[in-house]
Amino acid sequence: MKKICLRCGCNSFISDRSLGGRIVCKRCGSSSIGYKGFLSLKNKNFLYLMIIFVVFLIIIIL
Repeated sequence: MKKICLRCGCNSFISDRSLGGRIVCKRCGSSSIGYKGFLSLKNKNFLYLMIIFVVFLIIIIL
């Protein structure tokens, strides 16, 4: 699993010494860091759209 910034999506981080070594994003400076898992937000939206599409097709066929 790869670390990503939850604010801007960047995957480059630095350790900020002024914040006591806290890891922050290089691009936006945010300290909110998450992990890129199997189902990211974009994949979840695609999955929900596909489920709605399949249900819609089943309703039309019946």
